[in-house]
Amino acid sequence: MKQTSVINQYFEQLSSIASESFYVLDVLQRSICYAKPDDLFLCGFSTEDVLRLGYDFYSEVIYSDDLPLWIEMRELILQYLKAFEEKRDEIDCFSCTFRLQRTYSFSSRPLPQMVYHRMKPIWADNELRYLICCVESSTIGEVGNLCLHYKDGLTYSEYNFVTRRWKQKVKESLTERERAILMLAQQGKSSAEIADDLCKGHNTIRNQIKALFSKLKIHSMQGAIELARNFRMIYPKQGTGAKKH
Repeated sequence: MKQTSVINQYFEQLSSIASESFYVLDVLQRSICYAKPDDLFLCGFSTEDVLRLGYDFYSEVIYSDDLPLWIEMRELILQYLKAFEEKRDEIDCFSCTFRLQRTYSFSSRPLPQMVYHRMKPIWADNELRYLICCVESSTIGEVGNLCLHYKDGLTYSEYNFVTRRWKQKVKESLTERERAILMLAQQGKSSAEIADDLCKGHNTIRNQIKALFSKLKIHSMQGAIELARNFRMIYPKQGTGAKKH
């Protein structure tokens, strides 16, 4: 099956500049209408397999323990979008985590890989038509983490699977120095090298990194970088009042 429609040609061009795995759900047809030929999400399958299997493809690549949760999260997203259609101009995207199962010739059983999955809703002719999905590898330790991100860059809503309610929260704001520390750490620099670049003592930077971990409730620099990237804290939206100190 070839992805030849005009809209799929647009998706193909868009996916060519995306570093993440990329695919598109057709909400009306309940199918996958485009999939980037990238093995992170495909897990050894071809794009033709994805288009042919549609929603059944998820059972082939998502870790069996996580599949019911993913189905629940997908339906929760669709329910929210239909129930609060008047808020569609406020919505940026949804995000969640789950594990893919990857097979290797040297392993007798599939190996799990945690991924961070983002979904951006697209409306056409005043109805929800597509969910553009991006998938990237993640260091997050737990599955679920279903969030709704708003365009204002200041708030998000998190879904509680116990109370079965969405709770709106204010996004953590980083200081200018905290953002600089994360920016330099993204380049693979050690705390000592970061201290040199910022003209600060090594102990000062180590203490600031420790305080940053505490603020983000994270225990590693890799985790802090990923969380800050996922919530756009390192390069916040202009006009959201990022702190200077």
